[in-house]
Amino acid sequence: MNRFALAVFLFCSLTATAQTVISTVQEALTFVRRHNPDLVNARQNQLVQAQQRTATKATLLPQARLFTNFDYNYALPVSLVPAEFLGGKPGEFRTLQFGLPYVLAAGVEVTVPIINRPTRADLGIVEQNLRITDDQTLVLQDDISTQTARVYHAALLARSAIAITQRNLSAADTLTQIASQRLTKGLIEPLEYNRIRSVQLTTADVLYQNELAYTRNLNQLKLLLGLTLADSLVLTEDLSTRSLGTTSFTIPANPVERPQITLQQARIELARLQLNRERLQRWPTLSAYGRFTEQAQRNQINFLNANQPWYQIGVTGLQFNWSLYTGGLRTSNLLRARLQLKLAESQLMYERNRQQTDTEDIRNTYNQAIRSLELNRQNYDLSNQNVQIALIKYRSGLFAYDQYLNVFNEALTAQNRYLNNLSNAFINQTILQIRNGQ
Repeated sequence: MNRFALAVFLFCSLTATAQTVISTVQEALTFVRRHNPDLVNARQNQLVQAQQRTATKATLLPQARLFTNFDYNYALPVSLVPAEFLGGKPGEFRTLQFGLPYVLAAGVEVTVPIINRPTRADLGIVEQNLRITDDQTLVLQDDISTQTARVYHAALLARSAIAITQRNLSAADTLTQIASQRLTKGLIEPLEYNRIRSVQLTTADVLYQNELAYTRNLNQLKLLLGLTLADSLVLTEDLSTRSLGTTSFTIPANPVERPQITLQQARIELARLQLNRERLQRWPTLSAYGRFTEQAQRNQINFLNANQPWYQIGVTGLQFNWSLYTGGLRTSNLLRARLQLKLAESQLMYERNRQQTDTEDIRNTYNQAIRSLELNRQNYDLSNQNVQIALIKYRSGLFAYDQYLNVFNEALTAQNRYLNNLSNAFINQTILQIRNGQ
């Protein structure tokens, strides 16, 4: 029994958390498009909205219903008639009561629309709304993909910064040990030792901050990927080994239309359909109907008495409706539909200009980043070599601490510039690939 319990415990421990391995940004984008909770919910909402198509079509199909009414006429209508018709004296009147107090009716009614142009226009509006829902999902997918690209590279940047800061901390530790030995021998003043120790502590704090940034970015990436905090996410890619593949990016002759622009175009078409529907409100509607009813009238509630008669009522006909005056409502609706169309066209022009400006800015940032990347890489390598040389010279007594500190600060600047430029290049390259459907 103990062995069985131990086996179950080990199995549960191994399967308690899932591990997801992401080796490239494209894998991250593919994963997020399948599993992101917002996108999953958006696709579910598309299925829900699709049911509106059936609901709208139903208004153009025959409708049938069964009904029953029970009425209690507590005050029945009466009329005065000449008494001579009932055998009375001329000039006198008698009261006649119409109907009985208790009435039970049951029947069936069928209605068939024949002409209803506004409702048929609703079918087109529903289809257009479904297309807008699809476009909204694409816009959401584009936004989440862009966010994923930024967070993914930010996590890799933080991890690279951790590796560099660990090397810096190792050099600071070595420098502190040398300074401690010299302080013991009286070769340096306590002020110089304290300055070296301060650099060591600052570097250690920077390492902790980079580790925090990496954890935050990794948790944010888990959220985008639809993972829980308990799940394990492993990023195997190293930014320094990835190839950019190209030295510049130019806008294609036939760029892929942005989903934000497609969404605005769909809204313009919807506004046109709504305007057309308001115009169709001027048309009359025609429908056929049929109704069959059985009715019983009683002085007392005894409708189950088979000896008492039931009366049948049947009617069929056509119903013609034509609104001649609506108190200005129809005119107001037409004006509102025209204004909505103009607003949608204005929003399309603004959105197209905004997307072009944004894409151009990303393209320029990417082109500038790759132009500077090789220079920053060379400067980064040189700064690392300079720190090693300066450390050797400081250990041998050829360099004063201020000289070493200057070289170290220059290396920090080169490291930060290289990492930021490397991240910017890959982030903007990925965003451009997303916008061109790659």
